[in-house]
Amino acid sequence: MIAKPNALASYGRVANAETDRLQQIVMLYDGAIRFLRLAARSIETGDLQTKAEQTNRALDVIAYLQAILDFERGGDVARTLDHLYNQVAALVLRASATLDAETMRRAADLLVPVRDAWCQIRSGSNNSLPLNGEAFSAPRATAQP
Repeated sequence: MIAKPNALASYGRVANAETDRLQQIVMLYDGAIRFLRLAARSIETGDLQTKAEQTNRALDVIAYLQAILDFERGGDVARTLDHLYNQVAALVLRASATLDAETMRRAADLLVPVRDAWCQIRSGSNNSLPLNGEAFSAPRATAQP
């Protein structure tokens, strides 16, 4: 387990070197959604250790997304995302404490349309969306275990 933080930091450096900023954001959403769904499955199977690990990973990603919000440049979008992250984190904590797999999945489901919107922005397929990543400052290469 000692090598885990180094592996995460290494992944962060590779992701930063090989992807654009919007792709990094999408990757973070993908991770949070995946971790939340794995936590829900772990609740259903009674694997509380894995539930705790996946929940912590999801909360770390959500906290990171929240930490890189740029309120000055992102304006209302950044404030809305901040509110969403607070709501999702509260749901995750409630689901984890009560071992409620459905609530854990609902937390993941709240992130899906936002993830999809970032994909549309990245691909340029939705020019009506008001930003191209300015709600976020540049993601940092360091990763939390």
